[in-house]
Amino acid sequence: MELAEIRDFVAAQGPFSRLPDAGLWQVTRSIAIEYHRRGTEIVALGTENLWLSLVRSGAVELQLGGTDLDARLGEGGVFGYPSLLTGQPTRNRVVALEDCLLYRIPKSVFLDLHQANPEFAAFFITEENQRLRQAVEQLKSSLPDGQTAAIHASVGDLLTTQPVVAAQQSDTIAAAARIMTQQDVSTLLIHDGDRLVGILTDKDLRRRVLGAGRNLTDAIATVMTPNPRTISADMPIMAALLLMQEMHIHHLPVLDQDGVVGVIGATDLLARIGSNTLQIANRIMSAPSPALTARATAHLPAAVAGLVQAGVDADNIGRFVSLVGERAHARILALAEADLGPPPVPYALVVFGSLARSEQALGSDQDNGFVLDESYDPAAHDAYFAALARRLCDGLNAAGYAWCPGNIMATNPEQRRTLDGWRAGFRRWITSPDPVAILNSTIFFDMRPVAGQVALVETLRADVLAMARANRIFQSFIARSAAATRIPLGFFRNLVLEHDAVEGEVLNLKTQGIAPIVDIGRAHALAVGITDANTQARLTLAADAGSLGREGADDLRDCLAFIRDVRFRHQGDQVKAGMPATNKIAPKHLSRFDREHLRDAFKVIRAQLDSLRNSMAGGVS
Repeated sequence: MELAEIRDFVAAQGPFSRLPDAGLWQVTRSIAIEYHRRGTEIVALGTENLWLSLVRSGAVELQLGGTDLDARLGEGGVFGYPSLLTGQPTRNRVVALEDCLLYRIPKSVFLDLHQANPEFAAFFITEENQRLRQAVEQLKSSLPDGQTAAIHASVGDLLTTQPVVAAQQSDTIAAAARIMTQQDVSTLLIHDGDRLVGILTDKDLRRRVLGAGRNLTDAIATVMTPNPRTISADMPIMAALLLMQEMHIHHLPVLDQDGVVGVIGATDLLARIGSNTLQIANRIMSAPSPALTARATAHLPAAVAGLVQAGVDADNIGRFVSLVGERAHARILALAEADLGPPPVPYALVVFGSLARSEQALGSDQDNGFVLDESYDPAAHDAYFAALARRLCDGLNAAGYAWCPGNIMATNPEQRRTLDGWRAGFRRWITSPDPVAILNSTIFFDMRPVAGQVALVETLRADVLAMARANRIFQSFIARSAAATRIPLGFFRNLVLEHDAVEGEVLNLKTQGIAPIVDIGRAHALAVGITDANTQARLTLAADAGSLGREGADDLRDCLAFIRDVRFRHQGDQVKAGMPATNKIAPKHLSRFDREHLRDAFKVIRAQLDSLRNSMAGGVS
């Protein structure tokens, strides 16, 4: 009975949970139990270590070099493995902080299990970023029971061995139609010599030729879609389908190192995934009323839960949720314009925050505004835009995008400005920064147009990036604001929780985990003039520009991928339980795997915040 109790405790701890039953009993039978009073030395510096130690109760302190605090471990903490793996003398002195009971596993047993069990060995990688990277890869490669690998397949897996059918751009429309009929294809690639210059589909023949009364002797070049977007054969199916939906296209030529190898259609991709959830965005765009738009968006939580269950990665789920959000904004705005009449002056609808970054999750509120043309006259035009904003924001609220508690919505006159008005606002934030203003304005530096005159927002964004890149003081304020984030790691590397009136003590995955990475990406993007608002892209481009170290960028991308994955899995569970999706999770709902690697992620984030503070914030927070 005593051995069974020891085994149960050992099995509940991080590394040992990865052992098969025989390995657990091997550990249990080998354990020596030691008691150490508070203040006593457990391991001396520079000595040979013969044990892997597991804290059963109490607490210990690891002192690097015998003096500097390295770590403090409580119940379940494991120490001693670096010296066991290297065979070198100990680099830490270990002291009992409290009266403590230790389970000590002999070196020979530990090394045997380490060699025989790769998952057990993986825990003892000494660097948090390496452990986290392995966790991310493990999530990518794991599929729920009963699922196939279809969701992770690449576009190339769907291509047939049939030859690619093509015509020359100088051929006639009639010749193209004959080729398509003879080869029984609905899509024809158009070449200029060996170079791909266009694409022609059955729909093009109906709309651009028959419907438009074109002469069949005209050249294909007059009706083809020129310069088509292409993709690589190794692009994941899900990413290709989202690209089609984002660009409103239905066919994509596929390339490999030898050139065009085929054409893939949206129906091919949907058939392989076996889900119609991605049709939500299409239903939104054809909805005849705000109420039916809301009915379409109501399917989003179930769709996300299905994508989580299918093993889709967090980045693609975030892009899908953002695509639906973007379409909802555009459709409700279009319906409002249809009722109110055309706008009196050109304008653009711009979104801020997670939707602008294509990183939206379930439960997001709305953050939007209007960028108005300089011909805007408040006395003559504001009534129209105020009414338009009200219909937009009320419609979004009904569709599940709650009114912004910070009032960052087009219904707020401050968020309806001319191009010069927005430019002046950004200039104030950049040239006269203060901590409060920076804290309140960072969301505006993630912006993207989703409807209207896109050129207005592109002009504004270019001006903002130029101003930000030229102002080192502003950059230091942005970096300082980011570096002030409190990472949720406590004294014993326990997770520091927030109190929620409804959910109790919780970890807020958005504000405590995702937001610091977003802040780091934004700080580097503004420093070097990166136009892309997506955080993963910002980190990559910042490393390319030399503003952020390559390893640091890789580590932060892994952190972001892992934390977002935990969030979507949690939200999927909430949806299946009939609960509203949130960013907050109680520790009891975290698996041991997630707890361990969230700690790793938070430690990596803290190190990168320190690096940001030293490189851009003057070394102070």
